Amino acid sequence: MRRAETIVIVTGDDFGLSPEVNAGIMRAHREGVLRATSLMTGEPSAQAAAAAARDAPGLDVGLHLTVCRGHSVLSPGHLDGVVDAASEFARNPTLAGMRYFFDRRIRNALRAECRAQVERHLELIGYLNHIDGHLNFHVHPVLANIVIDLAAEHNVPFIRIPREPVMTTLRIARDHASRKLVEAAIFRVLSRRTRRLAAERGIRSADWLFGLHQSGHLTERYLINVIERLPAGTTELYFHPADDVGGAPLSAATQRDLQILTSRTVRAAFDRAGVTLTNFAALATSRRMA
Repeated sequence: MRRAETIVIVTGDDFGLSPEVNAGIMRAHREGVLRATSLMTGEPSAQAAAAAARDAPGLDVGLHLTVCRGHSVLSPGHLDGVVDAASEFARNPTLAGMRYFFDRRIRNALRAECRAQVERHLELIGYLNHIDGHLNFHVHPVLANIVIDLAAEHNVPFIRIPREPVMTTLRIARDHASRKLVEAAIFRVLSRRTRRLAAERGIRSADWLFGLHQSGHLTERYLINVIERLPAGTTELYFHPADDVGGAPLSAATQRDLQILTSRTVRAAFDRAGVTLTNFAALATSRRMA
């Protein structure tokens, strides 16, 4: 019997956030294993990110929907207090999430902003194969309904489902165990609902995901352990790389993510595991042709 294929999509989030993030994404793609990224369309470096992506046809650029810790595409006057005068969303994800859930008066504004981000993405990039969310807000009960509607309307084939096999992660890295378990319980509920809504509209997702619970604490050793345990099917691994371009100081976590993504040891681990590295665009094309 033929062994089922193990497919991996390595994604870098926050494209467009800053020159440093743009540089990290592009270097991780040119020199490493990164095959996909997701764009924050309201950020100052979004246009520069889109221009860089045009010179990298193998890099699949999705949408990193942003409704917290970022900037809107629509002006404050169109968002009824959802953003401040500088078009910035709330910084606290807990408070933002509660407000989005309980304040029904702002739901039309949120829907309009999400639509504007999809349309801005299409203007900048020209295609859209996958949607995920900054801080994974796209699986918030209110936002998930909006995102699924927009994905179906624009024929977006994939959406991220941020449900990670937490016990696998804990076997590899036991740090922050309490936080990981609480996080897993929350995202299990949100992800189950989002996956069901997406499936009803014919929108797919990876079978497995890693990057949620160990975000900010990723190491080369951790990733190699994940690679050695990869199940058959499609797995998304997501990171937050950045590179020094002489501007803002970089966090240790973003520099470490870039080192991991460009590591020859990591590439060798993928090769040993017989993994197929690809992106959402290639998966969408292969399934349309099947």
